[in-house]
Amino acid sequence: MSEPENLYRGFVPPSHTEEIAAGVFATIQPDGSWGLSNAGFVRDGREVGVIDTLLTEDRTRQFQEEIRRLAGNTRTRYLVNTHHHNDHTFGNYLFDEAAIIGHTECRDEVLATGLAPIGRDPFVPWGDIQVRAPDITFEDRLRLHLGSTRLDLIHVGPAHTRNDVIVWLPESRTLFAGDVLFQCATPIITDGSVTGSVAALDLIASLQPEVIVPGHGELTDVSEVKKWRSYFAFLSEAAAQAHAAGISPLAAAQELDLGEFGAWQHPERVVLNLHRAMAEAGGTPPGERLDSREIFADMLRFDPRAYGHKLIHGRESYVDQP
Repeated sequence: MSEPENLYRGFVPPSHTEEIAAGVFATIQPDGSWGLSNAGFVRDGREVGVIDTLLTEDRTRQFQEEIRRLAGNTRTRYLVNTHHHNDHTFGNYLFDEAAIIGHTECRDEVLATGLAPIGRDPFVPWGDIQVRAPDITFEDRLRLHLGSTRLDLIHVGPAHTRNDVIVWLPESRTLFAGDVLFQCATPIITDGSVTGSVAALDLIASLQPEVIVPGHGELTDVSEVKKWRSYFAFLSEAAAQAHAAGISPLAAAQELDLGEFGAWQHPERVVLNLHRAMAEAGGTPPGERLDSREIFADMLRFDPRAYGHKLIHGRESYVDQP
């Protein structure tokens, strides 16, 4: 698990890129912790389509080097953002020749957030980040063609966020899930929805992908979808009981036995997820904004060693949600 100082100083394991189907590549950043997200690209002839960028300038430039190494002298035609969080969008500006595509609310959130995370986390080696939001937006679905390769962009939010998009390549049966799915790690749905996450997972399972590139962690398949669905069922039951008992999300988390889910990376995120699930149990619409400052402060009250948004006594130092 990455310690905060390792992320700040850049001492993270090197990423690795795998060809998961003919012309389809996934770039994985171990260990998938806060800010260590995945990306990918598709090559068809002399054109490339990219899925997501990375948190810092240096990591995104390394990703570009991988594209050049494996795709050769090609033109990046499209860049798809799976959602607005900065570990998936802060490298957008380095792909100056690409048309950037995302959900309408992804564009809105990228522009609204701007460079604020940099000021909150001065120890991260950000580089010369410049904000670049999607140029082309859509609401529900969009089909792209890269040579003979078809990419279906499907809005599945609110799940991890309100603007989640998955990228489905039906010919190779590969799927880029964004942060709708992590591998062997606890979900985080403060910006999204527990019920929406279940619906998104069911949609992914219905496509029957052979390989899934999660937003964080190693490559996986539909077995991970089943695990996550079990987690959300567990979470929903715990939230309903806590809401009926009139206790707080923090108190509920402190009393909760996570069982098998306690072995997942970042089990402390249950506090964040209980805030969302209990809000929905109380009638809050999926995806409606919650008080993220208080939510992440509760996570640190639950586990002071937890890394993420450090919001204690008004002091802010954090990398945005994965």
